[in-house]
Amino acid sequence: MKEPTSTGVTLEKNQTGRPHAGKVFVAVHAHVSDVPRFAAGLCAKLIAEGYTGYLVRTTNDEKSGGKSIAQNILSNEQEQVKMAAAIGFKDIFNLYYRSHFMDGISAVEIQSRLVLLFRMLKADTVISFHPSAEGDKDSDHMVTGHAVQEAAWMAGQDHDFDEHFEAGVRPQAVLERYYFHARPGQPFNRVVDISSYIEKKIDALAECKSQGGGNHGSVLRAKLQREGKRLPILGEDDRTADRGYVRHFLLDDHRQYGKPHKLEYAERFYYVDERPRGKSKVDEYVEKNAVKL
Repeated sequence: MKEPTSTGVTLEKNQTGRPHAGKVFVAVHAHVSDVPRFAAGLCAKLIAEGYTGYLVRTTNDEKSGGKSIAQNILSNEQEQVKMAAAIGFKDIFNLYYRSHFMDGISAVEIQSRLVLLFRMLKADTVISFHPSAEGDKDSDHMVTGHAVQEAAWMAGQDHDFDEHFEAGVRPQAVLERYYFHARPGQPFNRVVDISSYIEKKIDALAECKSQGGGNHGSVLRAKLQREGKRLPILGEDDRTADRGYVRHFLLDDHRQYGKPHKLEYAERFYYVDERPRGKSKVDEYVEKNAVKL
């Protein structure tokens, strides 16, 4: 259910049943912790409402984890599998570009790979970074967002990457987009109620241990134990500690996003809807004025 607010922002609430059955969304992020931070609630909500969800990661996350490059790549890949399962994604695709160096990759190469995925998966909706939002120092985010925007409209064209058609992959128009509200000051026109899916968001964030703070609870619990102290919210085991830390310290923004709308938790997005709305002006004119020969 979607409700306009007095500020011009649309409030998206839960829908009953499975109104999106048969539809597909593809969430594209640069790093393992991006979708959990900015859109885990939305993804879980759409899946519950009938969407099939797929996850694409553009980098190899080699810089995150505090270990060797090889160990970081492995730990992030393993954590992404667990994170995706926590949210409910059907499958994962990794493009494996080197972290922090995506601005040196050909834009057409990235777009062509995403176009193939959008067409192959028959994506109706994409979720990713805003392609032109200010305030983000991570060039991987900006490159990913721009590539998603370009690929989303190119996927529906019948003269881009003709080799796809020879292989039996047909054009697929991606008509809905949710762009993350990833930094203060970035635009948003939709607030999504994720209160019913906050446990899935917490589960997803807690799996992001190489980056994103997913293991901060267990690390803090161990530190306090060495000091002869205990924090009740961290419980008696590492899993409880990590989930407790996420709940109490990593969801402040989402609580704030919800407050103006009397929601417990919310995520923000810039939403673009290019679905056709009834008959065109030309169609209406032809219907009224065309005469038989």
